[in-house]
Amino acid sequence: MAVMVGSPSFQVFFIFNAIALFTSLAVVVVQITVVRGETKSERRVVEVINKLMWLASVCTTIAFISSSYIVVGRRNRWAAVLISIIGGLTMTGILGSMTYYVIKYKRVRRVRKKMKLMRNGNNLSRHSESDSEVNPIYAI
Repeated sequence: MAVMVGSPSFQVFFIFNAIALFTSLAVVVVQITVVRGETKSERRVVEVINKLMWLASVCTTIAFISSSYIVVGRRNRWAAVLISIIGGLTMTGILGSMTYYVIKYKRVRRVRKKMKLMRNGNNLSRHSESDSEVNPIYAI
């Protein structure tokens, strides 16, 4: 029997470690075997898989933090707090910057799409005006 099985930090570790493991394994299997992202349903699967990857990352972080409390014990709790702060800042920085660039890219893409549609709309209107100047040919 595990020595720490009764402690709350071990229970938190055990639960979040299991969630992280099985979620990340499921994501990897689906990403490798199924997802291409060509159809609407495949894009929906990609959206769900991305959310599950976020869940796996958060659960892995919580499992690691709780295991650091188990490993260092009560005497060196400052080390677990230090690791938690460093890990939290690292995760926040990386995930925050990734989120910023994804949102920025989506906005730029949306603006480019609008400009392309406006250009195509102008080309169509010019094309229809030039067609009106041409005499129609009728088939007999």
